[in-house]
Amino acid sequence: MLYTNALKQLDMQDISIVLLLIENRSAKRVAEILNLSQSSISYSLKKLRHCFDDKLFENTEGAMQPTARVLALKPYLQNILQCINQCAKEGAGQGTALRQWNITAPEYFEILMLPALLQQVRSTGRNWSLSVSRLGKDLPINELLASDTDVCFGFGPGYHQRHPLLGYRSLTEDSFVCLSSVAKHRPKSFLDIDEFCDAPHIFPTPWLSEKNMVDGWLEKQSRSRNIFTRANSYHAGVNILLAVPALIVIPEKIVATLNVPPTVKILQPPPGFPTFTLDLIWSRERTVHSDFHELEALIEKIKT
Repeated sequence: MLYTNALKQLDMQDISIVLLLIENRSAKRVAEILNLSQSSISYSLKKLRHCFDDKLFENTEGAMQPTARVLALKPYLQNILQCINQCAKEGAGQGTALRQWNITAPEYFEILMLPALLQQVRSTGRNWSLSVSRLGKDLPINELLASDTDVCFGFGPGYHQRHPLLGYRSLTEDSFVCLSSVAKHRPKSFLDIDEFCDAPHIFPTPWLSEKNMVDGWLEKQSRSRNIFTRANSYHAGVNILLAVPALIVIPEKIVATLNVPPTVKILQPPPGFPTFTLDLIWSRERTVHSDFHELEALIEKIKT
């Protein structure tokens, strides 16, 4: 039985709206996320305020600040959605329906995290399929907001332009090393910027882009490098080193997966070379779905 008759007015959309308002602090943004009119958001908020006998949100400096009451309600409302989602799963063939996750990611994720993530999916008995497409020059913002892409993995900090309707979380940090088959390069030494720029470079394209963060760093030094050829993967780039004297820049954590031949030297890049993070990126609307939190928990277990 319901505690009051007023609760009969509420539906799942009302609960989703209040949770998104807590996170986004904007009725306009929530309307965009849910593809609703702002008047629909206002109507739901009116019902919620009546049911819980509280303003729930105060308009402060253009933002909707949650009251203490609605913050106290948040975990209970999240639990309601999770329970409803679980009921839906149980009703769909006792949870046997395949859940396909559409993921956009660079090769870095496929090498270092995807195998372990698949292992976690298998060991926890989830009937999931992970479909991974290659990250392009820009984040698939429209696809994320339309739920055509469930989650994306990109680079940070600040490499991709941020969007207010997307959530971001850094998973791991890494730096770069240089692999070289150029005869004059000495093993385990630091390259100076002139040596780095003069060497013929193999440009790995583990995501689809004409430039990467290395070129952005060089531009700030008013320098550029000599791109000799492009390779579709880190592994293919290393194979090219065996045929011609050249240099390739590789994330340090990737090196152990490549079986680098002893004839290829591992060098440190010039001082001040950029480092990076691998970031998980998702539509904020996803946070009201329990399966997103399940995926997020598995990713947290296997992050490098």
